[in-house]
Amino acid sequence: MSDVISVNKKVSEFLCGRWETSVGAEENSWIVEYESVSIYLRIREIEWFTDNWDNAIVVELSSIILFDVECSSKLFEHIARTNGDSLFGAIFATASSWNETEGYCDLVMNHRLMGNDLTKDELNLSIVALGVVMEEFRKEYLEMFGGTPVNDVDIFGDENGD
Repeated sequence: MSDVISVNKKVSEFLCGRWETSVGAEENSWIVEYESVSIYLRIREIEWFTDNWDNAIVVELSSIILFDVECSSKLFEHIARTNGDSLFGAIFATASSWNETEGYCDLVMNHRLMGNDLTKDELNLSIVALGVVMEEFRKEYLEMFGGTPVNDVDIFGDENGD
């Protein structure tokens, strides 16, 4: 039976030598660089009772699309109407991490894989798929709704690297 530690070890082996990676800030997490996209992997356990498992280990892949997008009914309607069309992952809005003014949100793409039986190909293809669609979503959502592009923010300093 898989546990978080064994799945984290497996993910580490799958990533090693294939991707530019670093250990994430959270326990059992990784940051993978795919071209200009940073993908955050977090490994965690959830209760999932089946005939085969008492729990499930989930590998979550996520990446920020845009910071500081003005929340609007048009934005939320677009997310609601298009998420079902996505073959890979889902977009959600969360409270803005940069703008303290109410009414702004960050847009994030998220996808989950079952870690219990995760294969190297499944993880690698998921990283590529998320990296490719992120570039498209960043352009589309910036054009439609504005916001702060991820590459314009230095997460260790100020906007535009100042």
